Amino acid sequence: MFSVLSRPASQLTSPVSRDPFSLVDAMFNDWAGQRAAQSLVSRARLDVTERNGNYEVRAELPGAKKEDISIEIDGAYVSIAAKVNTQTERKSGERVLYSERSHESYARSFELPQAVDASASDAKFEDGVLTLTLPKKDAPKSTRVAVR
Repeated sequence: MFSVLSRPASQLTSPVSRDPFSLVDAMFNDWAGQRAAQSLVSRARLDVTERNGNYEVRAELPGAKKEDISIEIDGAYVSIAAKVNTQTERKSGERVLYSERSHESYARSFELPQAVDASASDAKFEDGVLTLTLPKKDAPKSTRVAVR
């Protein structure tokens, strides 16, 4: 996960630039830098448009299957999550010399400017792109109350 030698060996053995904490600093910097680069959950790329009284959300979820996608709608809040597991198939009589697996998750949550009607929403998944059509709910109308 992290490398002990993050600096060239010449810098580590040089008596002039030897700092007793340099190795610890190098290990921490390597670990922290790699953790930030290797996010456990990828951010799905989104496009959100407004058209004909609906919001249309397009999310790229490469490698996902529609069974592994979950969508939650709560008022104006929308959450999309997907899991992708890939594994190479073995054929009978085949000797495996090297095999790779991949496990990835996508997750995005966002708030739309206006609440949507979850019961009338529609979701389609085709060629790795999820398309949500989210009809806007009518804004609550204000009423005046007469004081007696």
